[in-house]
Amino acid sequence: MMAQTNVYSLNIVGYVNLSLPPGFSMIACQFQTTNNTIASLLNDASGVYDGIQIYKWNGTGFSLDTGDSALSPYANGWDNNGVITLNPGEAAWLKNPRTTNVNVVFLGTVPSGTLSVSVKGPGAFNMISSPVPVAGDVVTNPIMNLTNYGNGDKVYVYNNPGGFTTYTVDIPLGSEGYQSQWDAPGDPQVNVGQGFWYLTSKTTSSFTWTENFSVSQ
Repeated sequence: MMAQTNVYSLNIVGYVNLSLPPGFSMIACQFQTTNNTIASLLNDASGVYDGIQIYKWNGTGFSLDTGDSALSPYANGWDNNGVITLNPGEAAWLKNPRTTNVNVVFLGTVPSGTLSVSVKGPGAFNMISSPVPVAGDVVTNPIMNLTNYGNGDKVYVYNNPGGFTTYTVDIPLGSEGYQSQWDAPGDPQVNVGQGFWYLTSKTTSSFTWTENFSVSQ
């Protein structure tokens, strides 16, 4: 007699294909992989990312790596060994020096459960993203649900081409967005695979942005 057991996976595997124009784009990998380093996510051994630069904010400046398969001393083709991470909730600048779009594909497991993104304050820049691949209103989206902001906080979303859109929390005088607590144009809007700057005000202490996501959602 052979017993049969049904096995169900509690994980969701997904991917996103980003077509990034010349210039700067702020990217985010919202999937968990075995190794969320640039070397693993964007391996340049074949030269497909030659000339592409990644800048990641470390709190006081930027860590930089460049795709350079011809001259890199590392098998992954990155000048600094591709050690920069892009974990869910993190973000980085990608500079495309070419005259055409570069395609970036992120593939992995969608994070689930209670997910936390640390936002430092007061008066600090944070380069962050939603840890889950969802798009739309960062505040009212039921998964992103970023509502524990402080008065005077600013969100800077960069769209290439087009530049920055600035979103400002203005609890006493705001007229737009969630509970009319934002200046025009209202709540911050982001795309899947897109990071953003979060600038805490001089009075906003460090806090945790918490998302909750389950397979059933």
